[in-house]
Amino acid sequence: MSVLPRTANAIAAALAPGREGPFLEELLAAQAGDEQLAVMDRWHLRAVADTRRTDAERARAASLRTGGRAGVAPLDAVLAALGGAR
Repeated sequence: MSVLPRTANAIAAALAPGREGPFLEELLAAQAGDEQLAVMDRWHLRAVADTRRTDAERARAASLRTGGRAGVAPLDAVLAALGGAR
């Protein structure tokens, strides 16, 4: 199992299609230091999740991401909450 480096380039390359742009925009908008580190931590979690999925898992993750079932929080909301719990 390889470890995904916590660099902007590695994170951007590992993200699912359509996520690289928002990641880079958020990173560039963040102030240097702790704010940028928080962005990197949050998006690193998404990148790791994106790189470890099979096609079947991607379909399941897409349904989880929407929070379609009662009592199921959208995946992006959970990841955002984890990113804010520093």
